[in-house]
Amino acid sequence: MYDTLTATKMLKSFVPISRFNKGEAGKIIEEVKRDGIKVIVKNNAPECVMITVEDYDRLVEESKRVVNPPQTPEQEKRRKEFIARIRQNVTPPTPPTRSRKEVMDAIGSIDIDEDAVNELRRVSMI
Repeated sequence: MYDTLTATKMLKSFVPISRFNKGEAGKIIEEVKRDGIKVIVKNNAPECVMITVEDYDRLVEESKRVVNPPQTPEQEKRRKEFIARIRQNVTPPTPPTRSRKEVMDAIGSIDIDEDAVNELRRVSMI
């Protein structure tokens, strides 16, 4: 139903609550119909989400689906046996052999793009 949100699409989905106070509710509803989901933001925090009636109905129907149907005792027994066989063949991960300092020394210094970090901070405050 919803594709993965890109950063730009996500930013465009935010709507400040002040737009409602300015009488733009009709325009925002048209944007929802055209673009999909809108997140209403109050004091830079999400307050609610607007979606179309069709999307809401679809979500309600999807929520009624049974994800894991009830298992018969025989199915449950086979499932547990299957999991036991998998666990027998899986080797647990070994703990790291190098210290954090050794790893950091091997990696070396990391250059940080301060402009990119500041832009991410600025965008996250919208």
